[in-house]
Amino acid sequence: MAHPSPVSVPSSEPISTGDLYRTTSDELVALERKQGAAAALAELGTRIADDPRVAGICHAIAHDLGHEAIAESGGNASKALRSRDDVCGGGFTHGVIEVALGSSKHPARDLLTICAPRQDGSCFHGVGHGLMFATGMDVKRSLALCDHAPTALLASRCGEGVFMQLFSADVAGGHTAHAGSEAVTPQLARATCAGTRQPYAANCWFYAPTVLLAQHPDDFAGAMQWCTSAPAGQGRLLCARGVGSRTIKYHPEDPTIGARVCAQAGDLGDSCLAGMGSYWSVHFRGERAASDVCRHLGDADLARRCRGVT
Repeated sequence: MAHPSPVSVPSSEPISTGDLYRTTSDELVALERKQGAAAALAELGTRIADDPRVAGICHAIAHDLGHEAIAESGGNASKALRSRDDVCGGGFTHGVIEVALGSSKHPARDLLTICAPRQDGSCFHGVGHGLMFATGMDVKRSLALCDHAPTALLASRCGEGVFMQLFSADVAGGHTAHAGSEAVTPQLARATCAGTRQPYAANCWFYAPTVLLAQHPDDFAGAMQWCTSAPAGQGRLLCARGVGSRTIKYHPEDPTIGARVCAQAGDLGDSCLAGMGSYWSVHFRGERAASDVCRHLGDADLARRCRGVT
């Protein structure tokens, strides 16, 4: 993946989210080329701590570092993953795997070995991304390949990657971090999820709100309202969970943003809070429990409700 030279942006000028993403990604990829992936991932962790804005775009940046790592390794995923660090929701691992598997001539075979020796959910999420590239963004073919995962849980994590790839735009401000979402409308997202077989329909509804958030960055209330049009039951609840998750993914520095959305979500509020907790734990590499987010909501009653569902 080619990147231009790092761009210097004067601190006195406002910088858009898209510009911040591009600048930070370019700088860290340049560091990775000089000092290796471990150094670049460590620097990413430092920047998250120093600048809360970076936290909301760091998953996409970590994907880019994974792309560079697999390029530097000559396509050897095992070698690239020696520097594995699950900072920013495992984006580095996802980036490595999506490129390695996306170029595979035998994805059905290679998906079974590409995550060795650590066949965990985060890696198989990356497998889902990679299968979408390997199949030319064919959802049905990709899910059929996910069926070959060693366990039902890993197949589900693979399905997550498929729909994240299809729907996600991880950077607000008009920059699409992953191919696929540009052509997907909210109407198409709804139809896709309605036509997806179980157990993968759950993955579809969870990621579907990202289509709305790509078009209207940070309109979490609007995305939650859209969720009410999903089928009653699992579809609606998982859509709401997805909205809650995105509030933390895009704004881990301020959980009160998600708290306000969940508080106004009516009977979808518990699912929204559960989604917040799920990504809170992912963002911190599993080092913090999902329930830890509850103490950051700014409302004692909502915090008690949160602890009951996370």
